[in-house]
Amino acid sequence: MKHLLGKRLTKLWRDRMGGVLIYAAIAAPVLIGAAGLSVDVGMWYANKRLVQSAVDSAALAGALELRRSEGDATSIVNAVHADASINGFSTADGDSIDVDLTDSPKVAVTITRTVPGLLSQVVFTETTNVRARAVAQADVNDSCIWSLNSGASGAVTISGSANVELGCGVIANSSDAEGIDENGSGCLTATEIKIVGGTGGDCVNPTAVTGIAPVDDPLAALQAPSYTSCTGGAPPTVLGGGADYTLNPGVYCGDINIVTSGTVTFSPGLYVLDGVGLTINGASTVFGDGVSFYLSQNGNVNDNITIAGGATVILSAPSDGPLPGILFYHDRNGSGNITHTLTGGANMQLNGIIYFPTTDLVFTGGAELNESASIIIADEVTFTGDVYLGGFTSAPGNAILGNSLMLQATLLE
Repeated sequence: MKHLLGKRLTKLWRDRMGGVLIYAAIAAPVLIGAAGLSVDVGMWYANKRLVQSAVDSAALAGALELRRSEGDATSIVNAVHADASINGFSTADGDSIDVDLTDSPKVAVTITRTVPGLLSQVVFTETTNVRARAVAQADVNDSCIWSLNSGASGAVTISGSANVELGCGVIANSSDAEGIDENGSGCLTATEIKIVGGTGGDCVNPTAVTGIAPVDDPLAALQAPSYTSCTGGAPPTVLGGGADYTLNPGVYCGDINIVTSGTVTFSPGLYVLDGVGLTINGASTVFGDGVSFYLSQNGNVNDNITIAGGATVILSAPSDGPLPGILFYHDRNGSGNITHTLTGGANMQLNGIIYFPTTDLVFTGGAELNESASIIIADEVTFTGDVYLGGFTSAPGNAILGNSLMLQATLLE
């Protein structure tokens, strides 16, 4: 009996039938865990990208708020959390959002999200923390002269005895070696000067920062106002003699020529110059508070803004309406051979954005622009002759100036 039992046990030991199933059962958890791990790694990587995108955006928001709030920690933290929430991350959902302000004016943000495993939990029971960090800093771009031309020599020109003293900066998109050109006895002085190419002349202060990356039109998204276009021409509106006049907003189908020695008042609102121009001459005194002037693309070389002849012009842009912050706007689809001219002893205070993205602006022959809070955005800008700009600054004052142009945040890491 013992001999028979021994044979059977030996036979059973040597029997390999069903061995594969046994080995498979033993290896199954490891195989499933490995396969699950590969799936989960892909999921963790996708979450890492989401977290990094969110933390980059939150850091930029915090940096902008640091500038806006002048360093108020509560406002900065709230801005970071609000931005993170927009992108789907919130402490209420279990995410960790850490804001570090110890290296001001930099804002460092770290976001951590706990991501459970899926198939890999067959083997690994722990959850995984996906973490990302970003550091951002916001700078105030105080440029008040923007030249958008990408290749012209003298895209910003200072010639003759022009004395341009700015309480703000100059930025030029020209890649030319003398994209900013100073010649004659004049000087250009600004808080900072930046250009894609280089500068010519020996009186440009401070030394320009050259080789910057090309800049985009900061108001490229600005839409033209809605209006009913003129179907035919109209005689010019000539305001002459020594009388006083008041003009009202609307669509003008004929030139506006102001030659009176009296006072002309533009009532608040939008003035559409549909294929026509505005000329201010003589000893006129022109006032307008809360006004915008829009020049349509239907113009020719004479359909421009001309201020000359000893006129006193005090104009301020509106803070709301169809073109908040915009004083002059020439349609970007307009002819590129149009030049707007401020010349001949005119004394001006122009407060708001002067936006001529595809046309040029020239200051010449005794023009003065005093105590103005403006931003000039033009294809090319020229100062020539006896021109003086003093007390000229860029001021926020509205959403377009404050957000689109002035504050710019940059990721540092």
